[in-house]
Amino acid sequence: MAAGEGDDSATTGSTLGYALLSLLTRGPATGYQLTQQVKAPLGHFWTARHSQIYPELARLSAAGWVDSVEQAGPGPRAKKTYAVTPSGLAALRAWLVIPPTAQPRSEITLKAYAATSADPAAMAALYTDLAERSTRLLAEFAQDAERMRAAGQDDPGHPRFGNYAVLMMGIESQRAVHRWACWLAACLRTGRPAAYGEPAGD
Repeated sequence: MAAGEGDDSATTGSTLGYALLSLLTRGPATGYQLTQQVKAPLGHFWTARHSQIYPELARLSAAGWVDSVEQAGPGPRAKKTYAVTPSGLAALRAWLVIPPTAQPRSEITLKAYAATSADPAAMAALYTDLAERSTRLLAEFAQDAERMRAAGQDDPGHPRFGNYAVLMMGIESQRAVHRWACWLAACLRTGRPAAYGEPAGD
């Protein structure tokens, strides 16, 4: 299940469970492959730890929402390939149209709430680093978007249109993070108000 969320039962589903079902609609995958797919494209807006994924797959299997086939693996343990079942697909379809109730959590935003309790220069450096990271991510995302458009994934009829939609959310989110982090860093660095979106100079 997703970090920070309550423990939903397998019969009602968890956010992570539905995320894994969503990935499996693209085709069967091993636990390792699903772990990589959680990093991208889902990593543009949501993450899960490796240690969470395999227990969740076991819960989905117990609920009858996924099937698995064992094959010889590269090591001593068998490799399982998972596939969504008709009942799992039905559960996913029902969940997709329900408005979300979970509230997002952001550690970096929580730290901003208490920013004046720490050294202003150190906090300014923290948010400067965040802005620089957003700049790097935006450059990566722009290349991904260009590749997806070239492949026709911006067409709602394309089977991977969802990947493109998620990437667009990632781009817009990082633009907002960059603008906010630059503004906050400027305020903390100079000790003066700054117009939002127009960081104050030193």
